[in-house]
Amino acid sequence: MDIQKVKAAIFDLDGTLLDTLADIGTAANSALCRCGLPAYPIADYRQKVGHGIRNLLRSLLPEGSSEELLEQVHAAYQAYYPEHCTVHTAYFPGVQAFLRDLDARGIRLAVISNKTQRTAQKIIDHYFPEFSWAFVWGNNGSRPLKPDPEAGRLACRELGLQPEEILYVGDGDTDMEFASKMGFIAAGVTWGYRDRDQLLAAGAEFLSDSFSELKEKIGL
Repeated sequence: MDIQKVKAAIFDLDGTLLDTLADIGTAANSALCRCGLPAYPIADYRQKVGHGIRNLLRSLLPEGSSEELLEQVHAAYQAYYPEHCTVHTAYFPGVQAFLRDLDARGIRLAVISNKTQRTAQKIIDHYFPEFSWAFVWGNNGSRPLKPDPEAGRLACRELGLQPEEILYVGDGDTDMEFASKMGFIAAGVTWGYRDRDQLLAAGAEFLSDSFSELKEKIGL
């Protein structure tokens, strides 16, 4: 691909920029325990994340659980996670150098996550304070979430760009579905929470196993 055509790069957060699994799993287990439910091994969360926190928590509850129980677990999660979202979260190797290279080329940086707005912003501010982000979008209760293409159309308007001028980097099937629907350059990364076949089936144009490989594939 021609990096000269790229004017902005939008990133997913969980499993793409940062390994957040341990903090998410710890928070979910805390919420489950507070509600008298059994916890899960952190590794079990790998295939469960990526479709929003309510869907994650619903998948952890016993079959036939009530919406009232889901709301209780969700409230316990939200009481815990925002205050503990930077305890175990870690950088993926090469992410900071990759962002610096994009920034040096004048490529604008942005994040679209299905995390809550407050938490997404807190995590980005904590781990990437040196970068000027065009926007960091999370779930604010009104803006559409991935994979709704309206979220992508809003991003294009915010950036003043056409879809083909935007590189979208994500590790999830939701990410690739979103990017391919929008006509973004859909770059799937394999170090996150979905396997190669899932990413390709969801619309990834190409896959990368590391940030250095991604840099090479986009001609950076």
